[in-house]
Amino acid sequence: MPRGFDTCLAEGVALFNAGHFFEAHEAWEEAWTHESGPRRLLLQGLILVAAGWLKRDAGNARGAWTLFSRALDRLASLPPVCEGVDVGGLRPRVDRWRQGEAADRPLLAWPAPNQGGDF
Repeated sequence: MPRGFDTCLAEGVALFNAGHFFEAHEAWEEAWTHESGPRRLLLQGLILVAAGWLKRDAGNARGAWTLFSRALDRLASLPPVCEGVDVGGLRPRVDRWRQGEAADRPLLAWPAPNQGGDF
């Protein structure tokens, strides 16, 4: 029986924030296969962000740019806070990462303060 959305989201955020991007990707993918709508878009965006960091850490700037761009496409239609994730704060950071800027280790804000529009 698959684990629930909330469990996979929380595990993925903790792994991502610890720099375990592949494992975060796997946790989110477990829930992604069973979701639709905004939850699915959120998970797809997060999965692509994690994959982008894997490419960036491997020195593949072109691959990272592509994955971060695809992540931004998925995150674009989501509200500033979606399922507790600070998507509004994440989008400009992903754009900076896509440009090769902001070399600091990425962190996801979760749970984010509810700013309205939460799904």
